[in-house]
Amino acid sequence: MKILSIDGGGYLGLATASFIEETERHFGKKFHTQFDMFCGTSTGAIIALALASGMDGRQIREMYEDFGPKVFPSYFPGHRYLRMAKGLFCSMYPNAALRESLGKAFGEQTLGDIQASGKRVLVTAFCLTNGYPRIFKTNHGDGLTKQRMIPLRDIAMASAAAPSYLPIVEITDPETGVTEQFCDGGVFANHPGMLGFTEATFHCSAVPGNVKVLSLSTPRACLAEHRSAKLFMGTSLNRSALAWALQWNLPSIFIDGTTAITDQALRRLIATTPSAVYDRIVFDRPAGTDMDIATSKATATLRHLGHNEASTAEMRARITKFLN
Repeated sequence: MKILSIDGGGYLGLATASFIEETERHFGKKFHTQFDMFCGTSTGAIIALALASGMDGRQIREMYEDFGPKVFPSYFPGHRYLRMAKGLFCSMYPNAALRESLGKAFGEQTLGDIQASGKRVLVTAFCLTNGYPRIFKTNHGDGLTKQRMIPLRDIAMASAAAPSYLPIVEITDPETGVTEQFCDGGVFANHPGMLGFTEATFHCSAVPGNVKVLSLSTPRACLAEHRSAKLFMGTSLNRSALAWALQWNLPSIFIDGTTAITDQALRRLIATTPSAVYDRIVFDRPAGTDMDIATSKATATLRHLGHNEASTAEMRARITKFLN
């Protein structure tokens, strides 16, 4: 069984979509046909669900370029900082534009439709109603009988509801009538690859040695603190909550920390499983880009990054082992 796992990261997912587009173009093969299970968190959930439903990299890249400036508008220099100030009191951005775009992309498709096509999906979100992580997935194993009627657009919205950036999302199960509230799955599993591996071996009865996991990151910034190169404030050991949140980007520390642990744990697990394969493609985040920057310059930079990463001989050799 071949598993594709895609990290969260807001508009940075454009680079991942561009990477997929160029890989598909070069090899002449679509990810939809090459992978059996698609796992995603946040923006990765949008891409995973899109691939599982039959979209290709070009269509996904175009979707991001269309909804990005609508979801994360920048009307004038400094507008983003006003949004950040707004985020102290409510969500920085409304989610109507994202909901409209995902509605156009997925229509009325449900998890049941994905399963009927022979594909499997696994998408993370955090259920605020019961205080536990929620894994939205196709009913691909014994005992899995829920969620088949939930629309893909609602699942994508829930997984991408990043705290302080976008509003909490409510989902009403069409079969049970129960309404629950959700936020971004990145709060507990920004890298869903380990979940995909265990899902494949436990619920899908895949032989561990026959599992291949390809993990795609979104561009991430280096969080290392080189204290000798910092000004006085950057070397302070007595930091306020506001300083942690803004200057040291506390959410990124949480997200990147759990991502790194998941990556290393999965590498060790795969190393003890003869013939199993795991590879993780990591992109460095260029200056001037972030999860909520969708300017024309950021768009061009992210698209170029994904295309270039997919164009090297070394990268193509790594990808080959996941393609038939």
